[in-house]
Amino acid sequence: MDNLDYEKMTDGELVTDYLAGQEEILPIIINRHLKPVYRFVFGLVLDESVAEDITQDVFIKVWKKIKSYNQEYNFKTWIFSIARNTVIDYWRKKKDIIFSKFDNAEGDNIILDTLADNSPDAYEAFAIAEEITDLKDILQELPPLYREVLVLRYISDLSIEEISVILKRPIETVKSQHRRGLMHLKELLLRKQEDK
Repeated sequence: MDNLDYEKMTDGELVTDYLAGQEEILPIIINRHLKPVYRFVFGLVLDESVAEDITQDVFIKVWKKIKSYNQEYNFKTWIFSIARNTVIDYWRKKKDIIFSKFDNAEGDNIILDTLADNSPDAYEAFAIAEEITDLKDILQELPPLYREVLVLRYISDLSIEEISVILKRPIETVKSQHRRGLMHLKELLLRKQEDK
């Protein structure tokens, strides 16, 4: 079977064949998910070399844990869950996460709840962010709670349901954090535009 045939296979089919002894499939699985995982990790840590190291750790964990992967679950969300947990492990070691003093465990933010939502939609907001400044600078200003949800949604292109699985949060909580994250992003963008 050549690479073109493998590209047509689903993740589940590739994993099944890999577990059946076709070890040449592992690089195909890794290549399929390498860039999206790196973009997600980078969107959280905002440092290229750290993101590269964490991404490497993610795929070492994938290689070690793939035999325990339960095929009832979406493989993409399984990998992103590993990526998220690896980032959390990195943050725990660094102990330098600063959460907004206005956030509670559900992601509610008293200040953001009062902002009007009359600015561009999410995809427009990200496009504007890239025009105004490096997206990294904007993401760095977002509280980690919201950055995580927005990076998964708009950079990794995952659904709210997939994000809920990865973050192990109820869908309604993710929706709320998504909405508040967009409000916060839009407020940042409006400030940047005014500063121009």
